[in-house]
Amino acid sequence: MRVICPQCNAIYRIPSAKVPKKKAAAVCKKCGALIMIEPLEPAAGDTIVPSGVVSGSLPHSSTAPPNTGTSERGVFGDYPELAGLSSAKFDFGEMFTPNKKGGYKSRKNRFKVKILKAVYDLLDKMLEDGEKAMRIGKGTAYYPAEIFLGNGFLTMMYNYYAIVCTNRRILLININPRMTRRTHFLFQVPYEDIKKVKQGLFLNHLIIYRTNARRRVFTSVKRYILKELREFITLKQDTVSQAKPHKESLENLCPSCFAPLQKRLVACPYCKVQLKEPKKALFKSLLLPGWGDLYLGHRALGILEMLGSVIVWVIVIVSMRQGGFENLAAALFVLLLYNGYDSVLTYHMGKKGYMLAG
Repeated sequence: MRVICPQCNAIYRIPSAKVPKKKAAAVCKKCGALIMIEPLEPAAGDTIVPSGVVSGSLPHSSTAPPNTGTSERGVFGDYPELAGLSSAKFDFGEMFTPNKKGGYKSRKNRFKVKILKAVYDLLDKMLEDGEKAMRIGKGTAYYPAEIFLGNGFLTMMYNYYAIVCTNRRILLININPRMTRRTHFLFQVPYEDIKKVKQGLFLNHLIIYRTNARRRVFTSVKRYILKELREFITLKQDTVSQAKPHKESLENLCPSCFAPLQKRLVACPYCKVQLKEPKKALFKSLLLPGWGDLYLGHRALGILEMLGSVIVWVIVIVSMRQGGFENLAAALFVLLLYNGYDSVLTYHMGKKGYMLAG
């Protein structure tokens, strides 16, 4: 007997001896969709149709119309907090994988739900007409400059991103470490601008190589999510137009109206909102370490840098009280080194993307 997947129309042949006598659920190996089997005691060789499809209504090509509401109802039943989301903007059948029993309660899906809850209010506004979120994951953006500056551990708390694959592009939404809310930056990566996507050497790195821009590297990506994202992005590469953009794609998005923006702007040309300026952050940190990061909204990092500045000033004052040219020169060198280091780091943090001023 034949069983047809209602999502991708894949056909499976089941020996008559193994056909269940009662209603049963199966998972499609090709797309992961749930298949409800309702045996009607047909003759050998007949087709078993999915739940909700009337026997005899199949066309001669033996393909069944998609039953998109099944996965949506299943997800809402197991995660009622998502019931207010529109299926026109969120493809739950693509985003969540059913378990062996046909339900959606699993550790993997709970992790995805947590990410989605942190960003779905924003996603609902960001998605364009006809655009749907189809995959979701989380990763930590890797910036080599932060490792070079020796502060990668402290800045890591500001590098967590929800990675959302839609049917048109990849959306990157900055989130807090606990995955409870969005924070600062918003980016996009059009599929047309992706050259290839790879898994890193450490197996939890997602590397997106782009045609006209620097690559994007995300670490600490759960392996099952990395596999899903990689396969989906590769599939979209095969389906989008082969024509590549002649200019560098605009990856920075306005935090207010979500329009793609050029670099080095102080205000959005579309909605006119003011944006924070990296140069202002640099000068603030040069005068008082930590001030620039507080201006950027990095409160924890700014407070730690201010505490470090207090220690540096204690060293400077003690050295000055001891007298002598060498002590004074050493004190000034330490002060300038610390302030200069902090201002460079703050400037780097401010250049990552756009943030609303005020």
